[in-house]
Amino acid sequence: MSLTALLCADAAAADCQSRVYDLLRAAYPGSVGETGDEGELLRTAGSPTRWINLGEVACKVWPASPDKTLLTVRLRHQAASGIDSDTADLEVLVADSARPRILQRYREDDALQSDAVRISSVTLDTARYRLNESTTAFGVRIGYTGSSRANPYGSTVMNLYVADGAKLRPVLSKLEVSKERGEWDTNCAGEFENVQRTVAIDAKRDHGYAGLRINSVEESSRNVADDKDCDEVPGPTKKSSVRLAYDGREYAVPDDLRGL
Repeated sequence: MSLTALLCADAAAADCQSRVYDLLRAAYPGSVGETGDEGELLRTAGSPTRWINLGEVACKVWPASPDKTLLTVRLRHQAASGIDSDTADLEVLVADSARPRILQRYREDDALQSDAVRISSVTLDTARYRLNESTTAFGVRIGYTGSSRANPYGSTVMNLYVADGAKLRPVLSKLEVSKERGEWDTNCAGEFENVQRTVAIDAKRDHGYAGLRINSVEESSRNVADDKDCDEVPGPTKKSSVRLAYDGREYAVPDDLRGL
């Protein structure tokens, strides 16, 4: 990469969030700015109308390719968050780090659903998911949080995307990388479970892409009331590992590793 390109990438890294508005206007021509109860919004042109809350857009210069900037966009079906439920499309964008130009994109309609379990975060994962010599994937993580105090619940799922010519293509969908859940009396007694998963690149290849090694650690515990004390009793820790092979189109996620 030339010195000029490196300097542009460094500048883009420093002000990624300040470029969000211009990048969104490039991605959604004709969009109109609005002020809502939850902050600055963009209303897209055409039909169906969608609303973008600028505060919900994740933006990050891609370390694997600093001349590119990654964004995740929630395209709300309503201008404001609903009391009972929200629905939004998810669009993932790859933009030029030097100027407001969209290079690749992928959109999934109705991808983000909030009701009893709500979307708590949409973030970018730029760990080095190097699938072969010329292909590096990046991730989008979607966090969910339950609304029940007696049955606490939290989950994070991850998707992986690769550039495919002028398009962006998902190669992994809804892998659950973390989960916390439990059931208790809201005072002390209860049982809890915590699952954490990491993704590593496997040396063996299938259809030109490296396999993904999914390593899981599952921990459990229970709380027991003892007079005025509440004691935590740790349960066994279980570790497991499974390899996901690329089938030429995607990495198929088994049901027991799949999130919402």
